[in-house]
Amino acid sequence: MEASDRRWIAGHPVFESLPAGDLDMLLEAAVVHDLPADAVLFGQGDRPEFLHVLIDGRVGLTARGMDEKEVVVEFMEPGEAFILAAVLTDAPYLMAARTLPPSRVLLIPAKALREHVSTNAKLAAGMLASLSRHYRMLVRQIKDLKLHSATERLGCYLLVLAAQAATKPDGTVTVTLPVEKALLATRLGTTPENLSRAFANLRPSGVRTLGGTVTISDLQKLREACAMAPPIPD
Repeated sequence: MEASDRRWIAGHPVFESLPAGDLDMLLEAAVVHDLPADAVLFGQGDRPEFLHVLIDGRVGLTARGMDEKEVVVEFMEPGEAFILAAVLTDAPYLMAARTLPPSRVLLIPAKALREHVSTNAKLAAGMLASLSRHYRMLVRQIKDLKLHSATERLGCYLLVLAAQAATKPDGTVTVTLPVEKALLATRLGTTPENLSRAFANLRPSGVRTLGGTVTISDLQKLREACAMAPPIPD
């Protein structure tokens, strides 16, 4: 493991409270992999062998139903640890994971992690905080699917991307979609056709697209479009 990776891990919210000696013990058998795009990290139903922590790149968590149709459940961004619940309970993964662009991933052996969590209160607290963040993320997704239209869900997603981008002097923001639109549609719980309609519906709110590039000319108008629309009736 490179020294720069060790420093990055030491500053991670889950591990930053650990004394250096405890962190060294936890990382004793850990490895860092540089992976190409579309590399499979684990499959749905596999038993967890490692806790994965994304250092750089992007990972898609996907699931398949009885019809073998694959949907994207969530995108993992740098700094995310996944899938912690399966690792801590030694339960089969409910999702698969694969890299989207080339990515750098830390792998911590699951068994060693469980042993350290059982004896290290600071590490256990970090794990609990991470689980809590992912639980809240899951609740937000469920609320979005039940309460908002595809257009509203897309608008809210674009606002999240915009919050991470620079605003130009004229007030516009340009963002790049992290994946192709077909994958994004499954992440937002819709179809590619409905996603195209959703982009069209957002044009009056200042949203323009060119391939995977989206320009938002009026953030406030987009916020209002997302916030003012009434919930979908049951």
